[in-house]
Parts: sequence; C-alpha cells; structure tokens
Amino acid sequence: NYVRTGDALCDRGGDGGSERGGGGSKDARRCERAAQSYHAALGAMLTRAREWAHAREGGEGVGDDPAGRGGAAAAADVPGGPPRPLSYGDLLECAHSPETNVLLLAMSSVLLRVGNARFRLGQYAAACQDYAAAQSYRRLRHEARDIIHQEREEFSSVHVEDAKLHGRIANNAAAARSALGMRDEARSEYTRALQIKQGTLEALHRSSNGKDGKAADDDDLVADVASTFHNIGLLRAECGESKKAEKAFKQSLSLRVKKFGLDDVGVSSTLRALGDLYHGRGQHDEAFRSYKESLRIWKDHRRTAAGGRTPPPDARTAALYYDIGLVFRARGPYAKARAAAAECLRIRRQVHGDASLPAASARYLLGLVALSSGNHDEAIGLLEEALATRRRLLEEGDRQLVSNVLVALGTVRRRKGDIDGAADCLASALEARTGQSERDDDPSVAEVLHAVGTTYAAAGALGKARATLEETLRMRRSSLGPGMETAETLDALGLVAFRMGDVGGAIERAEEALETLRATPGGRDHVSAGEALKHLGDYCQEEGAFGDAAEAYGESLRVMTAWHGPEHTFLSEVLNEFGVTRFKSGEYVAAKESFTEALRLMRLTNNEANKSAIFPTLNHLGHALYKNNELKLAAETYIESFNIQVSIVTGDANDGLKEFGAKLNTIKDRIAAMERGQKDVTQMSESLGGIASILRYLGLVIQEQGDFEAALSANKLSLSVRLCQPYKEHSAIALMAETIAMFEYKRNNLASAMDYFNQALEAKKSYQGESTIDVARTVNNLANIHFSLGNLDEAMELYQEALEIKKNCLGEDSDDVANTLNNIAHVMVNAGKEQEALKAYHNVVKIRQDRYGNSHILVATTLASMGDVYIKLGKLEIAMTYFEQCIRIQKLRQDRCDVRVLENLGSIYGKLGEWRKAESTFEEIAAMKRADHGDECLDVARALDLLAVSYIEQDRYAESIERLKEALRIRKACLDENDDEILASLNKLNFVYKALDMTEQMLEVREEFDAIHARRR
Repeated sequence: NYVRTGDALCDRGGDGGSERGGGGSKDARRCERAAQSYHAALGAMLTRAREWAHAREGGEGVGDDPAGRGGAAAAADVPGGPPRPLSYGDLLECAHSPETNVLLLAMSSVLLRVGNARFRLGQYAAACQDYAAAQSYRRLRHEARDIIHQEREEFSSVHVEDAKLHGRIANNAAAARSALGMRDEARSEYTRALQIKQGTLEALHRSSNGKDGKAADDDDLVADVASTFHNIGLLRAECGESKKAEKAFKQSLSLRVKKFGLDDVGVSSTLRALGDLYHGRGQHDEAFRSYKESLRIWKDHRRTAAGGRTPPPDARTAALYYDIGLVFRARGPYAKARAAAAECLRIRRQVHGDASLPAASARYLLGLVALSSGNHDEAIGLLEEALATRRRLLEEGDRQLVSNVLVALGTVRRRKGDIDGAADCLASALEARTGQSERDDDPSVAEVLHAVGTTYAAAGALGKARATLEETLRMRRSSLGPGMETAETLDALGLVAFRMGDVGGAIERAEEALETLRATPGGRDHVSAGEALKHLGDYCQEEGAFGDAAEAYGESLRVMTAWHGPEHTFLSEVLNEFGVTRFKSGEYVAAKESFTEALRLMRLTNNEANKSAIFPTLNHLGHALYKNNELKLAAETYIESFNIQVSIVTGDANDGLKEFGAKLNTIKDRIAAMERGQKDVTQMSESLGGIASILRYLGLVIQEQGDFEAALSANKLSLSVRLCQPYKEHSAIALMAETIAMFEYKRNNLASAMDYFNQALEAKKSYQGESTIDVARTVNNLANIHFSLGNLDEAMELYQEALEIKKNCLGEDSDDVANTLNNIAHVMVNAGKEQEALKAYHNVVKIRQDRYGNSHILVATTLASMGDVYIKLGKLEIAMTYFEQCIRIQKLRQDRCDVRVLENLGSIYGKLGEWRKAESTFEEIAAMKRADHGDECLDVARALDLLAVSYIEQDRYAESIERLKEALRIRKACLDENDDEILASLNKLNFVYKALDMTEQMLEVREEFDAIHARRR
C-alpha cells in the first residue's frame, strides 16, 4: 500500500526543465511525500525481516548452527527488553531462506523508487546513494547461490524481475551521475545497463518457458532497452555528440514502434527528446514534426486513460505546447508561436496556479513572441508579471532565470524609447550574469552586452555602441562561432556604422551577417536574415545602388512574410522603403503599389499602427501619385497626411487648411509658453516642419491642377508654419518665400513679390552668409522686379551686387556672370546708355562663345539683343548683320527661328530696299504663324500684309492681291465686321486695284468700305 501511494504521487508529477517551467513547488511536495511513503514501505519490509529473524531465534524453524549464518543467535533479543536492531547477519539469513529471499528483491525495488523520487527533486547525489543501496540489497539476495541458481534454471518470474531491476538500477544510476556532471561514469553505467537489459531479453527469447507472463516480461524488457537508448541519447546530446544522440534516440524509437506501435507513450517521450535535439541544431521543421507527433500521442494516451473522456489538464501537455511555441518563435510564423505559448499558459495556470513558476515561464515565452511581433505594450505586461513571479519564488542562486526576463524587458523598453528603463534592466541582468560566470567569452554575458550596445545606439552614443558590440562580437565568435547570434551582432554593428556615416562599412557588416546566416542551418530563411536584408536595402539605397536595394527588399519581404504572416505591420516598413527605392529609380507606378500596400497593412485593426508611422508613407504615396499625374488622388493623400500631422500637434482632429489656419495662433501661444532646450520644444519644431513640407507639396499639386490662387494660399500657409517653428529652418523659409515671390511676380503683384524675395534673401543670409551664389540669385531676382517697376537705379545697384558675388564665387567667365551682365545691359538700354549696353553685351557674347562655342543658342540670343540696340541707334546695316548671325545659329541649332528677330530683320530689309530678302523673310514668318496658330489667326493676316507690301515694293501688284484677299478673309472671320483692321485691309486692296486699273474690283471694294463707314456713323 505504501508503494502504491508513492507510485500514485510520482505519476501525478510534472515535467522539468529550466526555461520550460518545471512542475514547480506542487511537484516537489508530491515527490517528497512519495519518498516518505517509499521509506515507510521499506521500514515495513525491514520490520518483517526483523520479525522473521526474531522468530527464527525463538526456535520457530531456526537451527543448524545459526551462528554459522552470520552470528544472528549471538544477538538475540533479551526477554522483556527492547527488540534488537536488524543486523547484516539477519538480512543474510533472509537471503538464504526461500521464504524471505524475495523480500530483499522488494527492498531493492523500493530503494530504486526512492532514488527516482530524489532524482526528480534534483537531489542527484542522494539518488546515487539510493541506487547504490538498491544494488546492495539485490547483491545480498544473490548470496543465496542455490536459490539464484534454481531461479535461473527455471527462468522463473522472480529471476526475470531481478534482471529487469538490475538493468533499471544501472540505467537510473547513470542518469544521476550524468546530472552530476560525471559523464564518463554515466557512459560506463549506461553501457552496463544496456548489456544487462539486452542479455536478459536474449535469454528470455531463448527460454522455453511457456508461461503466460513471458509476453509481459518481453514487453517490459524491450521498453527498458528502449529507455536506456533514450537516456544514452540524452547523455550524448549533453556532451555535444549530436549525431550519436540522434542515432540513440532513433534506436529507442525503432524498438518501441516495432514492439508497441506508433501510439506508445514512450514514443512520445523520445520524440520530444529528439525534438529538443533538432531544435538545438536549428532544424526547426524536424523539431516541430517531432513535438507535434509527441503531443498527439500523449493526448491520445491521456484520453484513453480517461476512458474516452476529455482528460484534465496536465503539465506534460503544457510543456509540449511550450516546446512548439519555442520552435515557431525560432522559425516563424509568430502567430503560431503566440497560439502555442498561450495554450501552454492556459494549461499551466490550471495545473500549477497563476502565480507559479511554470506559468511565469509561459508568460516569458509569450512576452518574447510579443516583443518579436512588435506588440511592445503587451510584451512589457507579460514580462513584468514573469519577472515578479520569478523574483518572489526563486532562490538567489537561480538568478539566470531572472536575468533572462530582465534582458527581454530591457530590449522592449529600448524599442519603446524608454532608454533609462532599458539601461536599468540590462545593468541588473549584466550584474547577475557576470557574477555567475568565470569565462571572458560567456555567451550569456555576450547576450546582455549585445542588448547594451543596441541601447547605446538608440541613445545616440554611437561610439560606446560600436565598442560594446565589437566586444560582443569577439565573445560570440570565441564561444559560439559563426551562427545566429554572431550574425545578429554583425547586423547591429552595420546599423551603427550607417548612423555614423560609414555606408560602405555598413554594407560590409550586413553582407557578412547574411553570409553567416546562409551558412547556418535554417539561417537563410530566418527572421534575422529578413531584418539584415532590409538593412542592406537601406544602405544600398543610400549609396544610390537602387537595383541592389530592390533585390534586398524583395528577398526581405519573402522572409518576413513567412515569419510574420502576410498582414503584419512589420512588412509595411519593408514595403515603404521598397517604394522609396522604386520612386528614386523612376518606377512611379511600382512605387505607388508598394506604398498603397504598406498603408493597407498599417491600417489593419490588429496592427494598431500609430499616426506618426502612417503619415510618412502617405507623403511618399502622394509623391508617387504626383509623378504619375494622378493629381486629384495626390492632393487627397497629401490632405490626409496633413490632417494627421496637425492632429498630432494639436491633439484634435483637423479638417483641411482653413481649419488649421484658425488653430495656428493657438499653436503660437503654446510655443511661446515653452522653455528652450526642452525635448517637447524640439518635437514641436520637427512636427511643424513636417506640416510645412506637406503644405508645400500640396501647393505643387494644386498648381498643376490649375488653381493658382489655392496653390498660393497653401504656400503662404506653409511659410507661416515655418516662421512658427521654435528652431527656424532658414533654408526651408527661403525656399517657400522665394516660391511665393515667383507666384506673385508671375501674377504681376510686383510689390508683394519684392517683399517675399527680401524675406528669402534675409533667410539665406542667416544660414549661408552674405556672399553665396544662392544669395546672388535672389539679389538678381530682386533687381528684376525693380527693373519691371522702372526703378532702373535700384535695379542696376542690385545687379552689380549680384555680379560681384557671382564673380567671386564662380569666376569671371561663368554662365551666371554672363546672365547678370545681360540683365545689366538691358537696364542700360532702358536708361539710354546704348554704348555701355553694347559693351556689356560684347562681354556676354565673349563669355558664352568661350564656354559654348560660336554657334550656341545663347550666343544667338545675345546677338539679337545687340541688333535691337543698333536699331535704336539707327545703325540698320549693323543691326541686320547681328540679326542674320542670330538666325543662322538658330536654324543650325533648333527647329525654328525667333519670330521677333525675323520680323525685325524683314523690316530692316524693307527699309534698306532689299525687298527680295524681305519677301522670303515675310513668307517664313507667315508659315511659322500658320504652324503655331492655324489659318484663322490675325498674326497670319498681318504677316500676309507684310508679304504683300514686299510684292508691291517690287512692282508685283498682281501677286499681292491673293495675299491681301486672304488677309481680309482672316480678319472678317476673327473680327467684328466694322473693325478698323478690316477697313485698312480694304483700303490696301483698293490701292492695288487702282494701280492695276481694275476699276470694277476697285468699285466693289470701295462700296464695301463705304458701307462699313456708314454703319459706324
């Protein structure tokens, strides 16, 4: 009964393991009670032996010189006194008696059970003593050689039980020695156990014993042999002999499956051990299959034991779900890891209680999964619960399990931006692990240092980050060699190098990390590879290697999708950068698709992407839509981004530009109340900068849509926001002010344009200084406005200022210098200083000829301007020369000539009497006008008039008639019937008909002419 009680207590025990979350305090109490029950059984047996010995001494069957059997008679009880202690001699007497010999076998069996209970309590040294005692009682029984010989000859059930017990004691003693680190002794003991069990099994098979118990004995022995192979596999795995361990496990499985079938519960145990081996080797698919099958067998076994009903929750089922959760966390997808870990937690809370160590381990795993999935708030909650439980229940010596949680907490707090909280957690974890380590390359210490290095990087302490991560890399290479952990640190070093501006170094680190992962089993498709590929894409994009970046992002998407599932927000980060790369490559349609998909993922309810993550992608999408000429969608996208950014600043929803304009004064008041240097001031300034930028882009789109007034309003609002920023971005202020100035200039609001150009000039001087080429260009624009207003002195002064800056910055012969000299010449022409203007034009021509050659189109433009000056001076022949040179270059360099230059040249030809040249020039002008405007255009009519004049001047009156009639027809089609131009056209025809004596036609024209006059009167 005592033995049955102990067995029942042990059967209800749970699974052990460090981070698997063992059975906990309840299991320990059950094992202690089981050991007590077994000792009670042993005491009862010893009492029976003592009573038997006492009876022998009292004459009940005792005789034949008992002293020869160990001197038991000499130690007989004193009548009326206390019973004497049981001696070795008494036990030896028991061994030699056929009646009591088997009692020693039972004692050995009970001591085996005591050792097993001690083993489960982790009291391995005590277990070894119990196993040694079990063997001693068994050997003592074998002192009765005649009895043992007879059992062997008969191959009795007692002999078989003795042999099985012998093998089991050897097996379990080996396990205890292995747990104590005595691996060589364990190997020898396992070998002996295997020899005993296999020898017994072979003997059983040779025996002609036809008793019914033979089959059961055979089953027990096969199970025992399989169990020893299982334990040998565990020892091999602990010794790092992975292949040999796998072989031993498979030998165990082969025996069990062959004997008992696939659904044997022992198969479940070995499959779990094999799953552990595969998991440790990174063979996650094989590990999952092993754990899954182990769980199925165990559940079926439990259901069968419960008579087909749903069994109560148990620790082993929870442990297998924990193992499956570990596999999915290592290989993805995280959704499956989360489901398995959640099921483990549910069961452990029922079996062990909510505040137990097993439940804490399940929460720890769930927290890690949440951390990897980006659910940081959930991760913090789970990890803090796990930490509190472990700190409350674990002894001081179990600080490793506490430090595990601290490292995870430090990582999640760093990702949430809580640098101080992360530093506190990691400092505690580092203290715990360095205090327990005697190695300078301890992998557990390296794990904490890696987290410390990434925290330094997050805090901006890049030098410390690099030094810490380099030390981490040294430790991991020394202790672990190439693998996942080493690749993780290489990737982190790449990120630090990138932030320090060493893009080439970042690319080298990322590629080294990826090479390491590809050489690691399961590494090519690991989530770490997906992250490293994403980072490599970022670096290549920065270098302008867009093809390489796109390839890296595409491969990252494949890996990340496999890990996180197709709808996780992490994918949006990769898609967003993929879109940026495609945009920079000019693939605007593909970029739009990437940004659209990224936004879809961000907006999924379960992703809970915050507003600050969404609006940058909205901006990118707006840019892509703008480039695709999808202006309406681009404007809507920019407005959505704008409203989100405003809501972040104000805390309230926003609806468009008008509503924001009303809020701007409130924002100004908030800024005025802030103290400089505070973090929130910087954040406010950056947020306002984002709002101003998106308003600028919105202005561009609205301008493209043709609504210039709305575009100007958006630009002015953008500038107002820029001026509100606590930390002024003078370059952005200058850009917006100049953009608005150009708007106003084109609308001929010259005074307003001047104000904005002055604002832009002030901003540029604030961050560039007084004498930069950019400042000179703005000064030049201001001069242009003064010139347009007729303020020639002010214009000249500003042009001269711009000229001096450009000469100093670019040299005497730069194109910018030529442009400003050209403007100066225009001012001089308007000021009546033609000779000074020509001198300036000559300098312009020289610069442009030296830079571009004598036949450049800019040279032609300047030659035309010089021709205009010579017309003004009345020097028509010289003017004609310049215009002809201009036309020659234009015909050489472009498809058409400047009509204005042709008109001036035709006019000069006429004034100089060169009417043939004038004729061809006017014909060319008329053809160009028709090509530009069609036949029904007044400019065509006027060109035809000039062509007709050239005919008349050559006495070719008849040829002029068709030209004049065509000009009249065009005017009648385009003008009111009583217009002056129609009268003038009729008058010219009348003159020609009169010269040709075409009286009838002349009278018709005259009649029409008079009718118009009459109508006008």
